[in-house]
Amino acid sequence: MSKHIEDILAGEYVLGILDVEQSHRFEERLEREPALRTQVARWKALLGRLEAGQEEAPPVEVWSRLNRALDREAPVSLFHTVRLEDGGWTPSAPGIEKKFLYRDLATGTESYLFRMQPGASIEMHHHPRAEECLVLEGDLAIGDLRLKAGDYHVATKGTMHPALRSEGGAIVFVRGAVL
Repeated sequence: MSKHIEDILAGEYVLGILDVEQSHRFEERLEREPALRTQVARWKALLGRLEAGQEEAPPVEVWSRLNRALDREAPVSLFHTVRLEDGGWTPSAPGIEKKFLYRDLATGTESYLFRMQPGASIEMHHHPRAEECLVLEGDLAIGDLRLKAGDYHVATKGTMHPALRSEGGAIVFVRGAVL
């Protein structure tokens, strides 16, 4: 893989636009490749120091320019609403779609919905920060743990999450690290 493509991949990782499988493979590479970790650190610095503990968010003008550059609508208020019909579901893995809700780069967190078809699964994965999930519809198995609509679960920072699977399908709200 060329250095240019690796640099783009590192930027996409920091922006959180890789799907679950791509993120997982990238995180495995991060553990083995110091040069890749350096590229991720450079992207984080360029995009406003996304590391936890940052007390001051970059100026609003930075986000406006970034949103325009990404061909997204710039925020017009201090409030953010996503209606049911807003946005679309994008394929994330076989049988799984993701609907982006909100990204807070100042805290390094994002919120989204996962829609899992019956039998869909997500491989075991690492959590660089705490990740919360709330099952809105259906069922979700996390290893031996069985969750149903209304159940809440958190994976703490640094944990390795067992594989996730939904027997009957599910919609799950997730809030966790920007990847």
